[in-house]
Amino acid sequence: MTGVAVAALVIGAPGAFAQVAITQGSTNDAAVSNFGATSADPNTIGISFNAATPGMGIGASGSISASGAVSSVSATAINQNFITPTIGTVTQGAGNNAAIGNTGTLTIGTGSTSAGSSASVGATGAAAAVSIMGVGDGISSGTFSGQTVGNIAQGGAGSLVTNSGTITNIGLIDASGLTLAGNGSSASVSSTGAVASVSVASIGATSFGANGISNGVGGGTAVQTVTNTGNISNTSGATGATPSAGITTGDVTGKGASISVGATGSAASISVASIDSNAVAGTTFGGITQNSSNGSGSSTPTVQNTGNIAVGNLGGVGAAAQISATGASSSLSVSSINNDTAAIAGTGTTGQTTSNYGSITNSGIISSTGTVSGTGSSASISAMGAASSFSASSNSDTLAGTPLTLGAITQTTANHTGATVSNTGAITVASGSMGQGASASVSAIGAGSFASFRSVK
Repeated sequence: MTGVAVAALVIGAPGAFAQVAITQGSTNDAAVSNFGATSADPNTIGISFNAATPGMGIGASGSISASGAVSSVSATAINQNFITPTIGTVTQGAGNNAAIGNTGTLTIGTGSTSAGSSASVGATGAAAAVSIMGVGDGISSGTFSGQTVGNIAQGGAGSLVTNSGTITNIGLIDASGLTLAGNGSSASVSSTGAVASVSVASIGATSFGANGISNGVGGGTAVQTVTNTGNISNTSGATGATPSAGITTGDVTGKGASISVGATGSAASISVASIDSNAVAGTTFGGITQNSSNGSGSSTPTVQNTGNIAVGNLGGVGAAAQISATGASSSLSVSSINNDTAAIAGTGTTGQTTSNYGSITNSGIISSTGTVSGTGSSASISAMGAASSFSASSNSDTLAGTPLTLGAITQTTANHTGATVSNTGAITVASGSMGQGASASVSAIGAGSFASFRSVK
């Protein structure tokens, strides 16, 4: 990993801290490779468990990755009461101009995940990220005060988030004996050109205060401008590897637990998620502007995904298995799963402009030995040229919470001439009943503008 600017705070005991304005810029102009003698020779990590505690602990992670340029601001609390930070203006730029290659095999033994734990194999060209996350045990160690973040500028004049290099990921997660039992736990194999992200997450909180992102409704702005012009490839396991799937796991029983395999050209993303928490206050956003482009009139970068997923039963509330190939996306998402009150409040004006110029191909396969039985669970395979999306969802929350207050939403989405979109994916599941609000889908879309508001119980 080169071209990295990181401001990170990990909280191991109760306390308070404040962060002033943060400005970050990262540039990479040299090839980055994370593999053995050749790209077919994977770096490997093996994780095994003892008989007394067979599993990954709260917030534990295993990852194999290669990145070009990264600018990151993060604050994380794990299993501790957390007085969350006040972050001022954040300005981030990240530019990658060289090839990035990653080949990795992550093997995990028989056991189970805990809340917020993760396994990942991935390659990224350029990334700008702001992340605030609190993970508790859901019993005594998860009191999180509200987050406040000032104006956010990721990309734009003088602070670009852009990738022009070829990004290649060959990833395998072999965890057939692993149950994703932890709420919000995840396994992913991915390849990404350029991404700007803002995320706030609470898992297992005994209380979760009101969040204000970009100074709250009407009080500030978050601007994301992201461009990719490099070819993107995400492939399942290394040559001759067994199993052949990109990810193999056991059952997925945790609330909001997920498995994903995907290739993405350009992404602008803002997300807030609260899972299995109590006394949850809503989240408010200021004005949001997202601009995401894969290619241009003179550049037609391709995005290709051939990764697969083999999984047991998708039984957790809001559990998901997803395989995707996406040219460009702009997204704002607020997700609330199994809280006592839905963690949704309001937004200012939202504007999303998304364009794709390159061909998109997905040939992934999801194979389940169970079914999609969890309430609001899903299995999906998608190929998308350009997507602009705004979503707010409540799944199995006890109360609906306060009414959602919205500013105007404007979405402009284009998949340009010659940018073909192909999906040859397939989903197979064993016999059994699907859960309430559960879904299985295989789709190919050129350009889509989506505004979604959903409640399932």
